[in-house]
Amino acid sequence: MDPVGLQLGNKNLWSCLVRLLTKDPEWLNAKMKFFLPNTDLDSRNETLDPEQRVILQLNKLHVQGSDTWQSFIHCVCMQLEVPLDLEVLLLSTFGCDDGFTSQLGAEGKSQPESQLHHGLKRPHQSCGSSPRRKQCKKQQLELAKKYLQLLRTSAQQRYRSQIPGSGQPHAFHQVYVPPILRRATASLDTPEGAVMGDLKVEDGADVSISDLFNTRVNKGPRVTVLLGKAGMGKTTLAHRLCQKWAEGHLNCFQALFLFEFRQLNLITRFLTPSELLFDLYLSPESDHDTVFQYLEKNADQVLLIFDGLDEALQPMGPDGPGPVLTLFSHLCNGTLLPGCRVMATSRPGKLPACLPAEAAMVHMLGFDGPRVEEYVNHFFSAQPSREGALVELQTNGRLRSLCAVPALCQVACLCLHHLLPDHAPGQSVALLPTMTQLYMQMVLALSPPGHLPTSSLLDLGEVALRGLETGKVIFYAKDIAPPLIAFGATHSLLTSFCVPTGPGHQQTGYAFTHLSLQEFLAALHLMASPKVNKDTLTQYVTLHSRWVQRTKARLGLSDHLPTFLAGLASCTCRPFLSHLAQGNEDCVGAKQAAVVQVLKKLATRKLTGPKVVELCHCVDETQEPELASLTAQSLPYQLPFHNFPLTCTDLATLTNILEHREAPIHLDFDGCPLEPHCPEALVGCGQIENLSFRSRKCGDTFAEALSRSLPTMGRLQMLG
Repeated sequence: MDPVGLQLGNKNLWSCLVRLLTKDPEWLNAKMKFFLPNTDLDSRNETLDPEQRVILQLNKLHVQGSDTWQSFIHCVCMQLEVPLDLEVLLLSTFGCDDGFTSQLGAEGKSQPESQLHHGLKRPHQSCGSSPRRKQCKKQQLELAKKYLQLLRTSAQQRYRSQIPGSGQPHAFHQVYVPPILRRATASLDTPEGAVMGDLKVEDGADVSISDLFNTRVNKGPRVTVLLGKAGMGKTTLAHRLCQKWAEGHLNCFQALFLFEFRQLNLITRFLTPSELLFDLYLSPESDHDTVFQYLEKNADQVLLIFDGLDEALQPMGPDGPGPVLTLFSHLCNGTLLPGCRVMATSRPGKLPACLPAEAAMVHMLGFDGPRVEEYVNHFFSAQPSREGALVELQTNGRLRSLCAVPALCQVACLCLHHLLPDHAPGQSVALLPTMTQLYMQMVLALSPPGHLPTSSLLDLGEVALRGLETGKVIFYAKDIAPPLIAFGATHSLLTSFCVPTGPGHQQTGYAFTHLSLQEFLAALHLMASPKVNKDTLTQYVTLHSRWVQRTKARLGLSDHLPTFLAGLASCTCRPFLSHLAQGNEDCVGAKQAAVVQVLKKLATRKLTGPKVVELCHCVDETQEPELASLTAQSLPYQLPFHNFPLTCTDLATLTNILEHREAPIHLDFDGCPLEPHCPEALVGCGQIENLSFRSRKCGDTFAEALSRSLPTMGRLQMLG
């Protein structure tokens, strides 16, 4: 086609695209938020003609570059009702590199736009030292107050504009149930740094969000560390604090900043506090120095939240900690922004030596029964399937124990949301009984009915595995093919956000909706992809100790990967895997057998307490009675679990394995931080002869749960 014909053809195609999207403005708004997370869906644009508004939004997407534009076009063709002839033209013209560089026609032209997304972020401006910029105290105060209002407005906009993804219940994005928080004591002044083995949980009253920070002048620690295992909701709580502050709560703080270490780890240069706050969070409209001086003077009313401290331990090199951890250390020790409050979230494990010895340690525990019920009630709200979901939880003990982990409770609710409408009232949906099978059911529920996108799932799983191997949880458009980004967005497998890359610059980053989902998809790739052989697969079936060696720089990202591999070795998963493997059932069966064989070898070894728990999770996921019996019979009579945290789900899994044991056993939980309702998981465990909770200060909740469990232990002779 000649150049004039090409331009006319693209102009007509652009017009068709605009008319198509004008019919579904809510869908386009949702995609704008996905591909441009910080975009401001300005209400002033609503006064525009609908087509002009669509053109404005398309221009914003187009200027982001070919990767974003192609991913968007793939989303259009994947999610909307697009006529076949138009779909072919869109993908061949706009869905490839050649199409991106061609002209869009007069309607698609726009004024040059900054790479900075439209929103509340402003470019970093130079502040000069001219005498004219010296303002009186009143003017300086007004500048600071203007920035503080901008900070609060930015947070309000962030949490008000969350739009549910396609096909998801509105509650899926808004459910929040206050977690169980318990204060802990620990020795953090060891030369090598804090090791979580010394922690003891105070089994007293729950800690509320407002109790996390003791704001009395010169009273209490300035640094708080929130500890919780994967899936307990640490990130959710961090965002909840930010949201509550934006709504006018937590008034003891004039300013609140929330950072994620997974993003900060991308920073390779050393930062000043002002660069951290203004370049990587929110920049003042003018006079940065004046605003920062105000924050310094009122540092005791500034809260800095750092999510994922365990992920910050990666950049340790021969010269010491990386730039971000160095800055975090100075903030904790008061050498920078002295007086400010710092809160960090982390998985249990090795904590960096920079934490002050007086730091407040708080454990985040799993859901108890009432919280699971509250979560389900909020999730389903006024939907007719709410009662069915509650009945399913009440009658399914294994599902209840899984829902003690908030992230799994969310997955279970999502599965029930998709399954219950297809069942008659009162009819069980037979939700699958293991964590792996629950994730498998979620993927099936999110897929189009009767169509499992096999190649896209395996390709996305390959991206997930590559990320786990390289310690990568944030991906850019160049890391994932545009069709895969569209697939992940369509099926709610990927989330997006803005990653600040410097003063006034940011880039859209993508991540799996939860680290455990990244691990599950990686496991799918290992089990079903023809690129992976048995020998390579079995290298990933390992047991991770929760006693982190002092020489280890950080916790791994693949805590659940062996568990998912074990779960996929279940016979129940074979049809699903065979479909992914294009019908190659023999290959799938051989891989499943290889995983089980590795677990059999591990079951006969002498293992530490943390690895015993890890093994029990893997064996329980396989649903193999013979393997469970071998594991149970191989456990020693004296089975100690010392000085590492255990959840209700851990004890429920141990109980499941012990059901396959004939000989009695002595369980010793000396020094283990346990959730208050943990003893409920031991109900009916008739193999326990001796049970010890030495060095534990038992509160009322723990004592009540224990009193309900003891009568069901037929062999119990001694309680210590």
